[in-house]
Amino acid sequence: MKKSPVAHWSDFGALTTAGTVAATIFCCLPFATGVVGAAVAAFGARLMPLQPVFMGLSLTALAYSFYQAYRPGATCSADGCDVPAALRRRRFVLWVVTMAVIAMLTANWWANWAIYWSL
Repeated sequence: MKKSPVAHWSDFGALTTAGTVAATIFCCLPFATGVVGAAVAAFGARLMPLQPVFMGLSLTALAYSFYQAYRPGATCSADGCDVPAALRRRRFVLWVVTMAVIAMLTANWWANWAIYWSL
């Protein structure tokens, strides 16, 4: 069965409309990302006075996590301490997260140096 000319032009119109929408999204996406980034930065600047509180909460959460991961009664019995693989993985992830948190908490001190020397 042969398509009518109207149906053919209708398909062509739908494809060009989809292309126009895609071009608009690709054109405006960097602008929208910049606007969202600026809004998040402005919101973060308003939270800057609370930085010591957030640092304290982060360090408290890390201390509690270390206590939970390394508490003596969790894996030890009368025969000895056998650390299962799941607990070793949990401890490894805890150390990775600790390094990331320390990097973020100290970024005010080393970020300017890193940016200056990388250029």
